[in-house]
Amino acid sequence: MAQPDLTSHHVNYLIWRYVFPFFIPRFSNSSDAPPADLTRFPVGIFKNQVRHGDAAVSLQRAWFPDPQSLPFARHIKTHALVSLVQKGLQYHELESSLDKEGNPITFTPTDYFFGPEPFEANALKRRDDAGTDHPAEPARDRVTNGHSLDARPRKETNGDESMEVDDESKGSVDGDGDVSMGAEEQAPEPTLSTGSSAGVQISPAKAADLAPDTALLHANDHVMTTRWRPRDSTLLVAAGETSCSLWKLSLSSPPEQNRFLDLKGTSAYVSGVAWDAVGSKLAVATIRDMEKGAITMYNSEGNVVDLLPDLPRLISGLHWSDDSPQLVVVASDERSSELALWDDSRRPDVYPPPQAIDSHVYDLAWCGRNLVFACGDGAVYQCEVDSNIRLTKTFNSRDTDTAWAFVRSAHTSSYSVAVAASSTTSSIWIPTHDILIENAHQDAITAIDIRPAEPHSQQNSTITIASYSIDTFVHVWEVDLDSKQHKRIHRLRLGSSTPALAGSFSPDGYALCAVSQEKLFIWNAERGGEPMATWTAPSSEQVKEDPDHPTNGQNGHAAPVPDRDLSWDHDGKKLAYGFGDQMAIVNLQR
Repeated sequence: MAQPDLTSHHVNYLIWRYVFPFFIPRFSNSSDAPPADLTRFPVGIFKNQVRHGDAAVSLQRAWFPDPQSLPFARHIKTHALVSLVQKGLQYHELESSLDKEGNPITFTPTDYFFGPEPFEANALKRRDDAGTDHPAEPARDRVTNGHSLDARPRKETNGDESMEVDDESKGSVDGDGDVSMGAEEQAPEPTLSTGSSAGVQISPAKAADLAPDTALLHANDHVMTTRWRPRDSTLLVAAGETSCSLWKLSLSSPPEQNRFLDLKGTSAYVSGVAWDAVGSKLAVATIRDMEKGAITMYNSEGNVVDLLPDLPRLISGLHWSDDSPQLVVVASDERSSELALWDDSRRPDVYPPPQAIDSHVYDLAWCGRNLVFACGDGAVYQCEVDSNIRLTKTFNSRDTDTAWAFVRSAHTSSYSVAVAASSTTSSIWIPTHDILIENAHQDAITAIDIRPAEPHSQQNSTITIASYSIDTFVHVWEVDLDSKQHKRIHRLRLGSSTPALAGSFSPDGYALCAVSQEKLFIWNAERGGEPMATWTAPSSEQVKEDPDHPTNGQNGHAAPVPDRDLSWDHDGKKLAYGFGDQMAIVNLQR
């Protein structure tokens, strides 16, 4: 029976396995199975992991999100790539030592695959030791072209001196080439009590400049919201105060703008946009004369496909479920709100009876398939959703006057959690678990986010939260829901007089992004420290805010700050950053 055809997936998988052998015993129950998703692990805790782990992350993100799901993955043993190369070198030697008739001929070092010069691996300075003076290490077994230059037996390695495991402290290799770890190196403590986060790994000396891979688009309207179409990295919607446009992106042609809604010159304004879970419909909410809210459904071409029943107040939020064709509509005034449910699979003539909330609702988040959390003045509201929506529990905060402006949620088989934040008090509240982080920042909070849960840690009670503030910092918090303990693990600084106006984790949790008035920052979410990459608006395009333009100020309690919006595409390879009447489309695939 013939071997299957060799594909790039086979080669990529072998390379992926090669660059992180020490991850195998640390993170897996099987020495032959690396973790399913390397991008979710704290790569680089050990020196050799710093060097090879980031390469594995980059390869996985650019090639295939879950290499362990490939059908042949379970058959690949540890050190498979090195073993295969060694066998290839032996075959090369055998082939070079025979003539066409199969008669032996002389095989000399000049016939070696990599040439005759011996390679002293330890003579090369390690990247993390560059510029320092260390006593010369004793020479180890030298290997060239798969041929030992020393008569002594040698340990098999992955072709790099940092991967050698020929002493007991580093582990040993058995006859099958599997690694068994010795004493585990102690990981450095990531928590910083004061100052900025310095990171727990080697940070880049200089952040990568994303300018060469960034396209600047002019929207001709103040960009309030940007949203990528789900599962589609070529289409996004940009909503302004009086217009909505679909932008089609292509590698072979300039971006195309489809301005499918233009309300300029009328008394109507756009108050919200949202894609459904599969990207087939785009809901756009408008308000006319500040009295009547309307919702129109469009398809991905910008054509009208449905009109929803009107609501008698401002529609301030559109929230589709990730698991069903249900949409929760938030309609509010200064004193009260209504939560209305629309089921797109039924399309009734009228909304089911809405759920009244005796407060202005600032934000709402789905938590699983049948639960939503809404935040208002002095409270967070828990509602169940089936054929209608109904309030089941009210969490009242200690200070009934606190305006909880943001809410995010997470749901696993073991918990449902809501996290709220207040701009006015700069506090973070987890009402579902009675946890309060007071004075989380020294100035107003502008956004919060919860890091996406890792598939292997569904039973873990620890969550990671990012909070953004105009105090120029992003704080990353680790919270244990069971013990109710929390600690700040990163304090990331944007720069002097550079407020963090918006931000979020990437969909896979690998990266953390923040934006200021005209600059974007990306960090490794696990490592923290200095940014991995940045982008700055060209000096000639510095945005100048219209003094009469509404801003997302802090309800009169702080100086208003400009609207900024940020959104990731579905696989975390592109970012849309709306600022002023422009958008930056950042391509992170390189």
